[in-house]
Amino acid sequence: MVDLAGSKATPRHNGATGAFVYPHPEGSKRHRLKQNRRAKTEENSRVAESRSKTALVLGGGAPNMALMAGALAGFEDAGVDFDVISTSGAGAVIALLQYAPKGMSPHEALRNVVDLSVADSIYDLFPINYKVFSKPGPLADWYRAMTAANPFLAPFFKPPQTPQAALFSDLVQLAWATMCPSMLDPSSGGLCARLPFIENVVDFAKVKDIEPYFYMSAFSLTREMMVDFSKEEITVDHFRAALAFPFIYGPYQLGKDLFYEGAVRECINYKDLVEKHTGLETIVVLDVLGSDTLIRAPRNLYDAWVLSMIIPLVKIAEDDTELFAIKHNGGFRRSDGAKTDLFKLQFDIPDEYLDEVLDWSSSNAQRLFKIGYDASKAFAATHQRELGLGRDRPAEHRVTPVHAPPAARPRKQARERNPAMSSSPKGSGA
Repeated sequence: MVDLAGSKATPRHNGATGAFVYPHPEGSKRHRLKQNRRAKTEENSRVAESRSKTALVLGGGAPNMALMAGALAGFEDAGVDFDVISTSGAGAVIALLQYAPKGMSPHEALRNVVDLSVADSIYDLFPINYKVFSKPGPLADWYRAMTAANPFLAPFFKPPQTPQAALFSDLVQLAWATMCPSMLDPSSGGLCARLPFIENVVDFAKVKDIEPYFYMSAFSLTREMMVDFSKEEITVDHFRAALAFPFIYGPYQLGKDLFYEGAVRECINYKDLVEKHTGLETIVVLDVLGSDTLIRAPRNLYDAWVLSMIIPLVKIAEDDTELFAIKHNGGFRRSDGAKTDLFKLQFDIPDEYLDEVLDWSSSNAQRLFKIGYDASKAFAATHQRELGLGRDRPAEHRVTPVHAPPAARPRKQARERNPAMSSSPKGSGA
């Protein structure tokens, strides 16, 4: 018999499923990937521990950052202290803002995620987030550095005090982002620079001191295997390797390895999480957005492009969770015989806002932050025992809330940013 690759192979019969399984030819890429997964399992077993009981899993999806930021702020205010944090893609950004913020409290850093959005009156005409997605190349890097050092421009990057000031600030940033030079050409590996402002908001020197176990996942194209960067080794270069989403950023060279974002291989890396932490009793997954609610006609070409990336990722993440629960965890609840309580944090997004849920507009960001915040606070109140809220929490990890998030506001009634918001970090350029 012949397998799909055209190589002769003898099928193996799977007694459990009744299916015939064709082994991958030795030396093929699929064979190497399978071998590498087994090798990673052996590596995980050597560092495994069983003391950790609770884990939080944050997946990718940049447009959902405000939702994840709100959820983490809610958990922070509720006093939830996870033993393990596992992240990929945009989830790594949010987790780093909570656990290693630079020059501000975790709550402030999470709230400032909302300010990465664009004023509605600008976004309605130009639906691109020029604050997050920056032009690539050495000339663009030099331009951003000069812009950040310009005292004339400094006031426009400071927290605006009124909606009018916020709009004017965003207009100035749009103008300077438009004039930013770029070396993008057909040979470029990706469209954008890799969050050039990240070192202004994350203190990478503090990452190694994060209290819980902390991981960022990446996929090594060189070694053909998933890699979990741990807090002891994470630098800004590891962050950029873990945020290398194809086409947007392109692969990132770190040492001898070429990396892509871990979500391109496994949206949620359950395998390494449970192999390294064998005593977990509760896993909380941010089920960021249900894919069925995202399936709709695009409003424009840019919206179609965003939908083409996000919908498959979210659906794959949902399938990963279902597969892990059924095949490896024995279900979702320990009371029903599962190894670990597996919770998907659900977000109640009103139907009238579903068309805008992937927008980078200010009103949508505020709304998503509020929804995420309320969802995690309610979840924490309902599942205190599973989250270990009765356990002592180290004093250094407690945070006094700066202020509660604003109430969600309908798009038609309030178009601009909350005056209490901080401005976007320095150095952005579309």
